Amino acid sequence: MSYIDIVQIDQIPASTMKSFKVNGKDVLVTNIDGKLYAIGGKCTHLGGDLSKGKLEGKIVTCPRHGSQFDVTTGKSLRGPKILFQFSTRDEPAYEVKIEGNSVQIQI
Repeated sequence: MSYIDIVQIDQIPASTMKSFKVNGKDVLVTNIDGKLYAIGGKCTHLGGDLSKGKLEGKIVTCPRHGSQFDVTTGKSLRGPKILFQFSTRDEPAYEVKIEGNSVQIQI
């Protein structure tokens, strides 16, 4: 598999996240303490846009129903906060590398 250029590194400052469409997939890229990570960008519960959620440390909370994911691994930490506790699947995690100033991911 090859890597795909998606953004310049200075466009994702520390403690921020940004969404991208890469080869038809929604991808969330985060900068945690200067290291970049990429996971699926849509919540595995009902498809909420994780880039519109809240990033606290390495945890992103879905803006729709509160599911939480570790942005460094894609692991589901908590299902939605609604009447019943539902489970969510882990997000896919993608390998990230930097070439010069370009952020690349492997899908």
